[in-house]
Amino acid sequence: MLRRWAEHWGRFVIIDITCRTDRFNLSIVGPDFINDCCFGEDFSRWLVAALPAAGVQADVICMEDFGWANQAEYQGITYLMCVAGNSDEDPQRPNQGEWHVMLERQRSFAEKLLGRNRISRDDAIVDRVVATLREAGYADVSVEA
Repeated sequence: MLRRWAEHWGRFVIIDITCRTDRFNLSIVGPDFINDCCFGEDFSRWLVAALPAAGVQADVICMEDFGWANQAEYQGITYLMCVAGNSDEDPQRPNQGEWHVMLERQRSFAEKLLGRNRISRDDAIVDRVVATLREAGYADVSVEA
């Protein structure tokens, strides 16, 4: 019952932008990793540095148990922008894999409770992130809502 309510009212909604590249580390587990899948610091730092050219201000926040969390702001709206990668586990190309840039709009507790002000595919930041990834030459850039 609670799960259906949460799905209906949308406690949170995430836009998942994916791309493929071998440019970032997906093979060497760092000594500071919370667990073995905390890749994404180098991708996060690159993305945060690249987004201002698209008018998006961003900062790296911290490592999470799945990857890295960042904050982004565009047109006065703040977003949580998380990054995570999955290796293809190809010994010839150990860093080749799929990267996820997950965007969630910052909302008040009441907005979350009432299912208001959710991010959508039409949020302008989505196109900015997609364009940044495509301009960098990453393969298979796509958006899942």
